[in-house]
Amino acid sequence: MKLFLWVLLGLAILRTAFWLITTSAGQNPLIILLSVLVFAVPPLGTFWMFYVTIRYEKRPLPLILVAFVPYAFLWYYFERVRPGKLTRPDGTATDGPT
Repeated sequence: MKLFLWVLLGLAILRTAFWLITTSAGQNPLIILLSVLVFAVPPLGTFWMFYVTIRYEKRPLPLILVAFVPYAFLWYYFERVRPGKLTRPDGTATDGPT
């Protein structure tokens, strides 16, 4: 339950930042879309990286700290998840998070 509340808080902050950016970006839809892509994708990727790291990694703390770097989730996906280097808790290999 506590994790759910933290996620809701993070999403509320993200929604507020999205609203502030889009209202000050003007009326150009391309600039609004670019703002959304640049500022909304890294936090969502960080939440995803937290989830996968905590669930699949034996030592998640170093990768959780790396997740705070913007767009680090792209590195994690292409270097760890996509090649199938992660293993499930029962020891079997996986092609990534399921």
